[in-house]
Amino acid sequence: MEQNLPPNSPYRSPESPGSAFPPGPPRTSGFAISSLVTGILGMGIVPVVLGHVALSKIKKAMGTLQGRGLAIAGLVLGYVQIAAYVLLIIPILFIGAGAWKKGSDRAGCILNQRNVQQAVRAYEAQHGLKPGDPIDWTEIVGPGKPLEKEPTCPAMGTYEIADHIPAAGTAVVECSKASTDKHAPADLSGW
Repeated sequence: MEQNLPPNSPYRSPESPGSAFPPGPPRTSGFAISSLVTGILGMGIVPVVLGHVALSKIKKAMGTLQGRGLAIAGLVLGYVQIAAYVLLIIPILFIGAGAWKKGSDRAGCILNQRNVQQAVRAYEAQHGLKPGDPIDWTEIVGPGKPLEKEPTCPAMGTYEIADHIPAAGTAVVECSKASTDKHAPADLSGW
């Protein structure tokens, strides 16, 4: 019965000679186009994924899909963007971490100075002392005392500690990094 059908009839079986339609022109892969567009838009990982999917589909399509160049262009743009992000983000993280550490060290140092100041003022009040009287540090620093241990600057600065009770508004401790890294309280009026 198939013998009476025209050669290009859609009702012919695939095994019949002359039944296959000639293939049309290859179409362009949507994934390849998307890879290029997202690469141009700077979407980083998206064009890389789409580009790899496009290349895989183009390879499996055996000539019915095209767009290999578009997919490769999208891949290149995506990988360049990822590299740029990594090269920009890593230094920013290190700069941010350094700034955080510097601020943290400053805060810790000022907290140490405040704790020493409070311990000396408490010692002064308990013993009825006045400015200029000597400080007995053995009664202030040690286990079970106002300061468990001698304070140290978190940024490796050195402390200059007074040996006499200072006047009101004067610090007992001064850090060597007071002028360079601002390791000094902004206001000493309550000290």
